[in-house]
Amino acid sequence: MDIASRGSTHNAEIYIPINMVDAAPILPSFLQSDLSVTLREFYIETYHDKFFEETPTTWFTFFLLMELFYHVPLSVWALRGLKKDDPLVPVHLLVFGVQSFLTSAICLVEVWSWTDRTLDQKQNITMLYGPYVALGAFMAVDMFCRLRERLVLKPKLE
Repeated sequence: MDIASRGSTHNAEIYIPINMVDAAPILPSFLQSDLSVTLREFYIETYHDKFFEETPTTWFTFFLLMELFYHVPLSVWALRGLKKDDPLVPVHLLVFGVQSFLTSAICLVEVWSWTDRTLDQKQNITMLYGPYVALGAFMAVDMFCRLRERLVLKPKLE
């Protein structure tokens, strides 16, 4: 497994538990653990992220639903697919990367529009969301390049 694939594997391993904390307000109570509730409370008290302090907007709830019903199952599948070098992994991770990049970038644009948060608070939230923007972009570009390499016919050497 190459370095980029190992990075994608680690991203998926970390992503699943984080998503369970993010999605806590829309999860049924039997799927909410004490740990996820405690981590969520700590996050809210530390970062004052309005996405989690207040009732989520419709678009943010939709982002959470995409994470829960697309990203989490895909992450579980991708962990196995990456280890087995499944040829469909780049297709799915291209979509995953683009979606992660866009949803995280949109959230950051919104964060920087908040007038009731300090510069320091916005910078701290950016330090949390920024890696998802970067990792999503990296994953999307990496998967695009892998797919292009497989799909574009190479000229035959004479």
